[in-house]
Amino acid sequence: MNLSSVIVDVAGGIGLFLLGMSLMSEGLKNLAGESVRRALVRFTRSPVSGVFTGIVATILTQSSSATMMITVGFVGAGVLAYSQALGVVLGASIGTTFTGWLVAIVGFKLKLSAIASVLILIGALLRLFGGARRSGLAYSLAGFGLMFVGIDGLQQGMSGLQAHINLGFMPADHLSGRLVLVVVGIAFTLVTQSSTTGVISALTAMHSGLINFEQAASLVVGMNVGTTFTSAIATIGGNVHVRRTGFSHVVFNTIVSGCAVFLITPYMALWHYWLPNEPFGEFALVSFHSLFNLIGVLLILPFIGYYSRLIERLIPERASDERDLLDASLLKYPELALGEVRKLLTAQVHQLAAQLMHMLGETPRPVSLVETARALGESRAYLDKLHLAGGEGRAWEDLLACIHLLDHLQRLYERCQNPHVALVLRDERSLQIARTILTQLVNGVVHKEPLDDVQAGLLVDQLAVQEQQLRELTMAQIATGQIELDKGVSLMEASRWIHRVSIHVLRIDHNLQRLNYQVASKHDAVA
Repeated sequence: MNLSSVIVDVAGGIGLFLLGMSLMSEGLKNLAGESVRRALVRFTRSPVSGVFTGIVATILTQSSSATMMITVGFVGAGVLAYSQALGVVLGASIGTTFTGWLVAIVGFKLKLSAIASVLILIGALLRLFGGARRSGLAYSLAGFGLMFVGIDGLQQGMSGLQAHINLGFMPADHLSGRLVLVVVGIAFTLVTQSSTTGVISALTAMHSGLINFEQAASLVVGMNVGTTFTSAIATIGGNVHVRRTGFSHVVFNTIVSGCAVFLITPYMALWHYWLPNEPFGEFALVSFHSLFNLIGVLLILPFIGYYSRLIERLIPERASDERDLLDASLLKYPELALGEVRKLLTAQVHQLAAQLMHMLGETPRPVSLVETARALGESRAYLDKLHLAGGEGRAWEDLLACIHLLDHLQRLYERCQNPHVALVLRDERSLQIARTILTQLVNGVVHKEPLDDVQAGLLVDQLAVQEQQLRELTMAQIATGQIELDKGVSLMEASRWIHRVSIHVLRIDHNLQRLNYQVASKHDAVA
């Protein structure tokens, strides 16, 4: 086999494996994404428990990057403390080694490549005929099959490379040679954007006899560093929590990998002592990968508080962080991004509700809506960057609900900028019943006095009838000279304002319910 054919086989194998990993990761996130998010919040009570949830979450999603971004989203939302999130990040470093074990057991020992094509076919059929609900399972099966087709291609290509490439110029029996291989491992991960692909390539090359254990271990150490660059790049433009989390990943993996270079020789000696009849094969390599990450986590856990403060000092808050109401780095994860928008818009619901109560004469002090204007503007720009394909799934429904909610909040904000109406609302007795109804609706939105959709709809209809009746009465009074024209026009405008505001309040409540977000009142002003 000539060199060009061998290179094509290797490149094709890597490509198929990358595609398979991507499909399987996407499928697993669809299958277990919501469960993973709930579990992270439920079981992450301390850095120690965070390590375990990080391991499990990464195994379930087959993506340490996904685990990190979910965690960052929760830190930004205040659901997880920063120290707890550090535990999850450390756990993700261990969890990402699981794929190596999976491939070592299934790919090299059990030889499941024979049924890989069947898995791909089943996955394709499920995607075509199984509907959206089974798409996660379909992608997982197809991706799993493609991974092992890719490994087969890699094995064939690596076997052919033996006749063309001599890696003797990169010896791993002394420090300089190992450092060269570490750099190669970093570069490989930067190109493929996947440390898992690099580890599997090293496993395959060693299995094919192209490289020895020391060389493979040095490459894996480099890949352990290289995987952090993806996280670091993802934090560009993010808020302080995103930057700290990403940087903590870089620092941890760099320190651990630097120490791992010096552990290769002792590890080989221990392996030979405990397992003298077991060669330095695939299991030796994946064990080394897991072991040095595990040792790093165990060593840093007792000092997690000091480590957290170190990262906080290295990445201090900037003045611009106060304006980072929404995290741009979460746009690649629609469900997390929508959760951030929902949280921000819900806070503005409370602000506008408090201002409405002031305009209705229920509270003495007005509410500043400067922050609300900024939040609505940023939410609008943020949602404009968030695009989803297709019209199915929870994320799609949440996006539509957020767009509707933002529309009504914007119009309600504009109606709250009318001080003249506020004066009429407080002074005019004929609007007392309408004021009471609107107050009831506003309290219903913030769940002080919750109303169902039917009750709320009846109240809005009642306001529409009252507006029409008041309009006819006021015009008659103007015509007979009982009230001045300016006063009558102001009265009709205020009545119309109440009706229009009630519609916005009703639609805001409806879309909050669509988002399934339990709003808890945070403002004494709307009590």
